[in-house]
Amino acid sequence: MPPHPIDPNTLAAARLFIGRTAGHFRLAGALLFGSRARGDHRAQSDTDVAVLLSGAPGPFLETKLALADIAYDVLLETGVLIQPLPIWQSEWDCPESSTHPRLLENVKRDGVPL
Repeated sequence: MPPHPIDPNTLAAARLFIGRTAGHFRLAGALLFGSRARGDHRAQSDTDVAVLLSGAPGPFLETKLALADIAYDVLLETGVLIQPLPIWQSEWDCPESSTHPRLLENVKRDGVPL
């Protein structure tokens, strides 16, 4: 449990996003991270969601854009802006081999499972 409560609208939108994402991708998990997970967000802050994907790493940009399409639909329905970050399980398990190891360290440190 996070050290502070996550606001209900953020949590509901993130869970809606993950539910819809599961219909298109093989999910290994998902985490809320960034300012909303840490509790230092502002009213207009986005909602960072790490989407952990099973299987071999795929094309990052194509996957990011597909996740952004789902996030846009959630934005229209909830008013909550979700910024998805696709992370393949192999990157998660071995962040030093990733192109963005510091970001993965931050997600692991601040992440709140969804």
